[in-house]
Amino acid sequence: MNISEDELEQRLRALFADERLDLPPPPPDAGTIIVTGARRRRRRRHTVQAVVGVAAAMVAVAGGLTMIRLHTEDGTAVMSAPRTGADSKPPENLTQGRPPEPSTSGPTGTQSIQASAPPGVTTSPRPTRSSSVPSPSTLAAVTSGPLLAADGFGKLKLGMTEADVADVAVTLSDAQAGAGCTVYKAQGSGIPASASVVISKAAGLVVVTPDVAAHTAEGIGAGSTKDQILAAYPAAKEETGGVVAPAGKAAEYRFRLDQTGVVRTSLTSVTQDCAG
Repeated sequence: MNISEDELEQRLRALFADERLDLPPPPPDAGTIIVTGARRRRRRRHTVQAVVGVAAAMVAVAGGLTMIRLHTEDGTAVMSAPRTGADSKPPENLTQGRPPEPSTSGPTGTQSIQASAPPGVTTSPRPTRSSSVPSPSTLAAVTSGPLLAADGFGKLKLGMTEADVADVAVTLSDAQAGAGCTVYKAQGSGIPASASVVISKAAGLVVVTPDVAAHTAEGIGAGSTKDQILAAYPAAKEETGGVVAPAGKAAEYRFRLDQTGVVRTSLTSVTQDCAG
């Protein structure tokens, strides 16, 4: 259907003039109404979030209390926080007619250990060691007097011949000859103190015994006890009147003992043909 331009213009004017297309002017307090509504919706949202948080916390607390109150398989034991004071009450979930078992602590002391031993096994109390008696390891090491080393005494070394001894400023005197060996008194600046020595024709110097109280590098000397010697030399062996202790692969110490402890210390060669 074709219409003229005039008719089209008249229809458009009539359409735009229709009051139904007019927008009513906003009320003067429209801004206040909008802000109030936004605040109301924000408060409602915050309230809902708070309620949800409280509910979640209550669920967590209830779950925790449920975990604390654990029951055994027969439903007689309960774990709960101890209560003190006048308002404390016994557990209410104990099986009716079954008294609570008394709590027992682990064995303490000799009596408890003996009571817990199986039938037929006799236990004896462990002996207590008096604290007033010091152990060998707590006794002070002896460092008084000259050092009698594992290979010799001063410049005097095991295996030296008579000529070697003279070269280290040691003088030999008071010779007492024996079968293949000779005992001498050794003196001089080459040794810390005078000593009695034994020289073998085949093995050289085989025995050195200082005339004064000497000590070893392990702290054994005059007054040391047998227990101290055995503690310092685990491989030591007792002999009549003393203890023999290794001083290396080729030598050994011979400690002479009396009631006071060590009274004489000698260094001897393991391989020798002379009496020590």
